[in-house]
Amino acid sequence: MTNESTRCNAGTPSDRKLDLKSFRRDKAVKLRSVFVGLALSSHGKDNYEDEFEYAVVVHNGMGVIETERDTRKGWPDIVDHIIRRAREYARAKGYKIQLLAVAGPLPYPLGPPDERNLSSIKASPDTRASPSLPGRVWLELDAVPFYVAEKNVPHFSLEAEAVWAVEQALPALHPIAASSIKVTTDAKTNEVQVDANGLIHLYDLSQQAALTSPGLWHTFTSLASMLQKQKTRVSFFSATPQGGGVALMRHALIRVWRMAGLDFHWYIPQGDSSVFDITKRKFHNVLQGVAPLNVHLTDENKELFERWNKYNVESYWTTNGEKAEEDSPFKADIVVIDDPQLTAVIPYIRKLSPKTKIIYRSHIEVRSDLVNAGKSPQADTWNYLFNFIKQADLFVSHPVEAFVPECVHRSLPVLYMPPSTDPLDGLNKPMTEEDLAVYRNQFAELVEAECGIQVDWKRGYILQVARFDPSKGIPDLVEGYRVFRKQWKERGMSDDGPLLVITGQGSVDDPDGSHVLRQLHDTLESEPFADIRDDIFAIRSPPCDRLLNALMRATDIAAQVSMREGFEIKVTEAIHKGRWIIATKTGGIPLQIRDGVDGTLVHTGDAKAIAEELTEFYASGTARRTALAARDRNSIEEPVGGRWESEGDGPREELFTIGNATMWQYLFCKVLGLTKEQVDEIPAEYAQRLQKLGLGRGVTDLKELNGVKVWDEVKSGKN
Repeated sequence: MTNESTRCNAGTPSDRKLDLKSFRRDKAVKLRSVFVGLALSSHGKDNYEDEFEYAVVVHNGMGVIETERDTRKGWPDIVDHIIRRAREYARAKGYKIQLLAVAGPLPYPLGPPDERNLSSIKASPDTRASPSLPGRVWLELDAVPFYVAEKNVPHFSLEAEAVWAVEQALPALHPIAASSIKVTTDAKTNEVQVDANGLIHLYDLSQQAALTSPGLWHTFTSLASMLQKQKTRVSFFSATPQGGGVALMRHALIRVWRMAGLDFHWYIPQGDSSVFDITKRKFHNVLQGVAPLNVHLTDENKELFERWNKYNVESYWTTNGEKAEEDSPFKADIVVIDDPQLTAVIPYIRKLSPKTKIIYRSHIEVRSDLVNAGKSPQADTWNYLFNFIKQADLFVSHPVEAFVPECVHRSLPVLYMPPSTDPLDGLNKPMTEEDLAVYRNQFAELVEAECGIQVDWKRGYILQVARFDPSKGIPDLVEGYRVFRKQWKERGMSDDGPLLVITGQGSVDDPDGSHVLRQLHDTLESEPFADIRDDIFAIRSPPCDRLLNALMRATDIAAQVSMREGFEIKVTEAIHKGRWIIATKTGGIPLQIRDGVDGTLVHTGDAKAIAEELTEFYASGTARRTALAARDRNSIEEPVGGRWESEGDGPREELFTIGNATMWQYLFCKVLGLTKEQVDEIPAEYAQRLQKLGLGRGVTDLKELNGVKVWDEVKSGKN
């Protein structure tokens, strides 16, 4: 943003206004996508009450179709005006604004705040700041907010600057879903470029603070301040940049840590379908106990897996696998390896960067009973992988002790930590009724295109969001639904019962999806499903988190009836939206549900129990009560986070991003072995919190961490 005297004054401001006249003859929710650019210039010295001139351009992906230029006085007024004007224009024209790109640099609240000074952010509702313009764009317009802040880029006019901003943002959109962001990686290191490498600003850190208990926020900022002061560098390694729960967590965590000024990064390998076939079918499925008994890991599989790991080490993270330069992610203070796909990288880190601490994070259910008993193929697969894993310093598991084989306890300190979801990302942020309708309409179009049938949303629906995977209990769900519909008819409840929707995004490291989906459609073509097959909608969803958010917010009831499960954070996401859920007693699912309060737990494989719970839900009035609760938890003016106490509505706050980030930060500080002198270097209020957490005692004997439930440690310091 520069003074207007340096630009061409192309036309008076009053000459340039968006046309709000509507030519629509119906109220259909199929909207055309547009992309908005915004540039501003002050007529003063960037003071709070300055007069600002702005230019807005509306772009259809090919070029500019409309512009507006006007002046407003004062930052609050111009932010409110832009949001209101964009909403009015979209409604009048039948447009869906997919992104709004702001040309910077701009002072807060026109641009995002610099929140690296963590002490300036308070959790108290009385002192929290209003969201910045990008944060409001995300919540109120449901548009992706880009903030393009390049200095010294000359522009002929404000309109030209606005066009430049939107055209900088357009390449970041996904080619098949304009509402989604294309996830890219750095060509040299394969580092994931989270939020278009920082160009996207979904929310301010203060917005997370407003959803977090004061005690947890104090702990988060205290630990972050310590890691910031120590210039701690952390590298995360996982298999894919999108498509699964691990990737979703990493996006949210890196986003928050970047805003907090921490030097944390996330890397992935170059994918390969042959390798991912091994890691999914012969690692993941075997260890979970859902693979056919004849599936075994062969020597050829091992050779390919190790060669692929070596290729990525040599191509992205080292010099020919022989040397790790100082800027290599292997040279970080701490490296975290997610799941088995990159376990063969561990020996390279240990050899080339001996001082680096290595944490192995297991996100899956491991049938430790079969491994401990020496049963093949589980024991063979685990023993092969553990040859790599045992070279790490720590083993972190979901908080289910049965997931950890005995050999791990004999070799490594084992800690327990739950996963998380983000209350303000695309999967969970509140949405207006208009936007909910838009995304449901998109899904209905996909169903009609793929299956040739139409969705009648007025009938209501039951929803399971999950990958099409052999562990997700999909056959039990459709059979339970069949029995439920039979009971529905016998009770004479209605001619048309609720629909069943099964959907989820795919992942490049998951080759099972097509096979499982094909088996499901074969089942639906069988005689028992003849009367209801057109009431069951099972398709892969596009890479759009907000579509899944909309489906979950509008469902009558959610289901998660897995046969085997690590944790499945979709359970927490359903509860967060006020939706009753039927789920199975497996893995980490029971840790998320208060049975009879948030939903109902049934035994795995029990289709009859699923049917009975569905019948009870619709017959007892629970459907009406949960619909009212869901509305209460869907306000763009007042987003909700996790509950701070044992009682109350919604999931616990440790299952959200700030809780998870705080647990990682605590663990990193423990691993670093901070001295009292180091702790005393940060502000006193932070140092006191760290001392309460038992930090500042010098080098940590990592064996002391064995058996620790990390949230219990964090909770003791936040109270």
